[in-house]
This record gives sequence, C-alpha cells and structure tokens, in this order.
Amino acid sequence: MKKRIVIACGAGLVAFASPAALAQNASSPCYLEISKLVSDPPEGVGELGVALHHLDEALRPQVEEIKVLQEQLNRIQERQREAVQAEEEVDLVALQSDEQRIAADLDTKRSQLQRDYAAQRQLLVAPVQRRVSQRAQAFAAQHGCEDLKMARTSDLAGLQASSARNITSTFVAWYDGK
Repeated sequence: MKKRIVIACGAGLVAFASPAALAQNASSPCYLEISKLVSDPPEGVGELGVALHHLDEALRPQVEEIKVLQEQLNRIQERQREAVQAEEEVDLVALQSDEQRIAADLDTKRSQLQRDYAAQRQLLVAPVQRRVSQRAQAFAAQHGCEDLKMARTSDLAGLQASSARNITSTFVAWYDGK
C-alpha cells in the first residue's frame, strides 16, 4: 500500500510519496505473465497474438496430416490386438508392414514439423518477441523495476511471495496504446 503525506499549502493540497513508498517503488523486482501477454487483447499484446496465430495457420496442415496418420496407426494397432485376441485368421504380416510404414511416415512428418516449427517461429514470432521484450525492458525501467522477469504460470507463486510487482496489465495497456 502506498503511503502519502498530504500537506496543506495555501489554497491547495500537495501530496508527496512517503519515503517508504518511494523506497518500495524505486527499485523493486517486477514480472510479466507470459500466459497473459500471448492472450488476445485486451488482456494480451495484440501483435504477439497475431504472430502466434500466423504460426498456427502456417503449421496447421502438417498438424492435421500427423493427426490422420496417428489415427490410422491406432486403427491398425487396434485391429492387430483384436485379431490376436479373437484368434482370427488375418494377415498379421500385412498389418505389421502397414504399421511399420505408417509409423516411419509419422516419425518423418513429426521431425519435419519440428524443423518447420523452429523455422516459422524464428520468422514469424521471434521478431515480435524481441520487440515486445525491448519495450518491456524500457517500460520496466520507467516504472522503477530493478529486475524484470518473464513469468510462466509455475513461477507466479514464488514471485508473489517475494513481493515482486505484477506489471502485466499496465504494460499491455501501455504497449497496445503506443
């Protein structure tokens, strides 16, 4: 809680921050909640949300293709289990061959998706993250933060316990207002 000292001066009032309030705000640790920064406005930074949306759009066809292959693989494996349990006469060799082929294709597509994700993230999201980070550092310095942490949800309890200031909402309002 900020403490203020109010002094009557002639016709007006002048408010000064108390020394304790100045010391608290002069250089305190601050943090930004990553989960809120990446959410849609007004809670998050719109520019960052747009970049993440473009990343999702760019990779969506590959993700969907991988889902289809995983479903095919699951069906083949289920068919193999059913055939073995029911002691059916099924060409298990053909099913195993299909399983191996789809599993290899799935591994190849997952590896490609990881490479494409890294490349697209670097292209679409990294420049925005750098810009947001630079502005966050400037904002934090202007608002008396000695240290700025980008906090994941798992970090919040520790930061709150250490009396670090959450500047997420004020930063987002400032950032999107620029």
